[in-house]
Amino acid sequence: MAASSSDSPVHQLWPPSGGKQSTELDVVLFHGLQLTANDTIDAWSSTWTQRGHDDVCWAQEWLPFDLGEAVRIFSVSYNAHVVTSPHDHVSEIAHNLFQNLMNHGYEWHHPIVLIGHSFGGLVWKSLVVKLNRESTIRNPINPWSRATVQCAKVFLGNVRGVAFYAVPHAGSSNIGKYVNKLLRCNNRHHPGIMDNIQPRQRDMEQLSVDFDRIVAENEINIYAFCEGRPMEQVGILVDVCSAQRSAGDNFYKVEDANHMEVCKPPRKEHPSYGLLLQFIITCGKEARECDQALQELHDLPESRFGLESYVERVGTLLTSEGKNADPRYVGVWGMGGVGKTLLLQRVYGSPKVHGHFQETKFIWRTVGQTPDIMALYRSLSEELGLKPELNANPEDYKLKLHSQFRRKRVFLVLDDVWQDKAFDSLDLAKGKGSVTLLSTRNQSLLKRACPHIKQEHMTPLSKEDSWSLFCVHAFRPPSNVPCELEALAQSVAEECQGLPLALKVIGGAMFRKASCEWESLLKKLRESRMYERPVEEELFERLKLGYDLLSEDDWRLKQCFHYFAAFPEDHNIFLDRVLYHWIGEGLVPAHDGDDPRADAFSLLNKLWERSFIESHGEIDHSLIHPLWFKVHDVMRDLAFYIQEKDCGTPPGKQLYFYRAGQNLEEVPKECTAIPEALRLSLDTNKLEKLPESFYAPKLVSLLLGENRIVSLSATFFSNFPKLRVLDLSRGQFYSLPEELGDLKDLVCLDLSCCFNLEILPDTIGKLHMLKCLNLNQCRKLNYLPSGVVGLTSLQVLHTVGCQNLWAKHTPSGMARATIGASLEDVCELVVPTELTITHTNQLPHKISALTKLNFLSLSIDVQTLPHEMSHAFKQLKDLDLSECHDLEYLPRSFTCCGAFPALVRIKLWACVKLVEFPEVDEGALPRLQILNLSFCLSLRSLPLSLELLTSLRELDLSGCEKAFDSCRTNCEKSPIWRRLYIRYGYSKAFRYLDL
Repeated sequence: MAASSSDSPVHQLWPPSGGKQSTELDVVLFHGLQLTANDTIDAWSSTWTQRGHDDVCWAQEWLPFDLGEAVRIFSVSYNAHVVTSPHDHVSEIAHNLFQNLMNHGYEWHHPIVLIGHSFGGLVWKSLVVKLNRESTIRNPINPWSRATVQCAKVFLGNVRGVAFYAVPHAGSSNIGKYVNKLLRCNNRHHPGIMDNIQPRQRDMEQLSVDFDRIVAENEINIYAFCEGRPMEQVGILVDVCSAQRSAGDNFYKVEDANHMEVCKPPRKEHPSYGLLLQFIITCGKEARECDQALQELHDLPESRFGLESYVERVGTLLTSEGKNADPRYVGVWGMGGVGKTLLLQRVYGSPKVHGHFQETKFIWRTVGQTPDIMALYRSLSEELGLKPELNANPEDYKLKLHSQFRRKRVFLVLDDVWQDKAFDSLDLAKGKGSVTLLSTRNQSLLKRACPHIKQEHMTPLSKEDSWSLFCVHAFRPPSNVPCELEALAQSVAEECQGLPLALKVIGGAMFRKASCEWESLLKKLRESRMYERPVEEELFERLKLGYDLLSEDDWRLKQCFHYFAAFPEDHNIFLDRVLYHWIGEGLVPAHDGDDPRADAFSLLNKLWERSFIESHGEIDHSLIHPLWFKVHDVMRDLAFYIQEKDCGTPPGKQLYFYRAGQNLEEVPKECTAIPEALRLSLDTNKLEKLPESFYAPKLVSLLLGENRIVSLSATFFSNFPKLRVLDLSRGQFYSLPEELGDLKDLVCLDLSCCFNLEILPDTIGKLHMLKCLNLNQCRKLNYLPSGVVGLTSLQVLHTVGCQNLWAKHTPSGMARATIGASLEDVCELVVPTELTITHTNQLPHKISALTKLNFLSLSIDVQTLPHEMSHAFKQLKDLDLSECHDLEYLPRSFTCCGAFPALVRIKLWACVKLVEFPEVDEGALPRLQILNLSFCLSLRSLPLSLELLTSLRELDLSGCEKAFDSCRTNCEKSPIWRRLYIRYGYSKAFRYLDL
């Protein structure tokens, strides 16, 4: 084992000295106490070894290759010898490490995962607190200090995860006993070092408080590993209660390892190594998703009609100056729907631009009509590796960011700027060589904001490009234009006046329409030109013709389109959110007995095909993979235009009141008296209190998600007697009033991510019409009230992240009548179609009675599952068993003839003890398309009979090396296996089996 030859206590395990590999992730390891003289020399190499093979350092010989090699791995050394250590306190070691990590030329611009064994975990907890303290220093005295402070900010800002191996957060008296026995004399250990790990040490308790606060503020992921085997004559050195920092942390007990072995996996397939590996990958993936959100969000279409010349010209404007030129500006302007955002996306990803702006930070922010400047400032802070400030003054915050930006070369994109004030607030890229690229509909804004700005005016498409784009949407394939329609279609395309959005919407609306319908549309388009209107209104009138045609396909499409305007501009809206709201409003399913998810997907697909909404990537017709949608800002404006045109502007006549994403701190007065309104959205604002008095007798949907609501009055719900949809997600209240039970018509109640919610009123049982109850991530909710058994219509119950929900108990001071409902009680509700159960070691005996389930997610601690599930769940489409860590085998009945006749996906991700997948009988799982066995680390092989799953098209074996090898063997034996899309690998770019 070779490491860095430097005298520095920071040893670079990977890449080897002189290596030139690119880096995407940093892993830093901290060893524990040292017991022998040799330990002080090579503690890092004796800690991170394979059990039984001291010459194999898994951190050096396994991790780089399993993580795709684009990783740096460091191990730090320090004198923590129990006799000879010169340090009295863990903070002294942390201080020395701080100096070495911050001031020896290391750059920490990538996601960081910290790993610590035993005392080493306390060292880096102290280091994190030290980093946090240093990063808040104002006005350091000398340049060296300023550099150190900046490095500390970057380091802490990039820490994405920490893994503990048997770290004594609450102390351990047994470690002292073990050391004494090992040294064969009492009290020969160093008192200062050993005092750090004694129980109830006040300064160590304060360290935990400070560290926990930093973890929460910086959203750092945690994974804790606990020893499962006692040390001889002493027992368990760090028990579960001390090793688990918080009840909410990811946690795994390594049953076959004692305290010294817990960080020494015996083989790569061991669950402890696999879970650490998956944890590191997850931390890196989350960071990449944050850094690459724009690339993922802006998947460009293959057809870029008329755009290349603009890309070339704007690219030339951006690269015409030297790399160290004064900061400059390039602006793109044009009317809505002309393609400005698409142009900026192309330029942002241009190799020519990236080649010119090397060693430059690329940042994209969409501004919009009502930007939340403070939220943008916080996100920019994170982009620069700084800690976001929650309560700063906007002007002070701007000055701080301005100071940081001046030190960097930045390529800043500001898309869709409407206001001079917004641009002024975000005009930050002032460092040498920096450039700001912005888009707007208003040319005068560019002139006012920066007089010397270089401009590019986007005009409508040429006649030829317009026709090509129109055909893509109106005729599929675009070359398939019927002769009898060609002249009519060309005339319709010309009426769209070269605007890409109009061409897509009108073209999509006319797909598969008859000749007479084309003639009718052309007549309406020409008539709309007879009136003099502003340019924007002219566009809306054309788009409205496409909107009017929606009802010919399905009367619900207009309602569904309007729903997207209820959310903030440029907002990603997940399928499940609109699905449950549409169930609440009665929009889906169209007919009793239909699958509401499939029906909602069909509606969304029709809107997407007609370019009324946009989706993330390709739409997956299996309905399994999560989907989000958004609406173009022009189409959102169209929805508002139609609402005003159809209902008039007086509040008394409006059906929909949408005030989402407007940074409101109080409910506008015009929203409190809305006699005809059916829907009120105040989503994503800054509301803390709600007025007690509303007049909304016909209101059906009330969307209050993404606010700061701290309480609701007892009379609040009485204002909405007809309410069917109530979204209070991400509220900050601790409880809800008993009057919730008076909403007799309520169908959908969304309380997801209400992190402070501790109790639900027992009157919830009066909601006999309630079909959807979303409690995901209500982490403090300890029980469901017994009244839940009265929810006789409940179809959807989600409880992901509710860690203590299924513990049946009576809170102190409460009457026995409020004892929480059990899982057995939930199973008495025979109507549910979607159910998630987590954090329990018991599966109710009656679960097979839930015969109408379409979706079932279980993350529970059981060795197997009831065999009768396979034939009881005849309607089940999606079975998610992720992180059932104790699941050893699936019942043979799961793959027998007739099992799960409707199942489309089985997900067994991270079922680390699963040894085998059962043999498959002919006729089993006839509709199964996706089988996810990733990180089933004990899985050795797959049966050849898997070929009998005739619908299977995707098999995920990421992390299952031996099972993947068996796939190769099966492919050689049976050509039927060659139809499968088999995924395997740990790295960012998954490898696929080449058949």
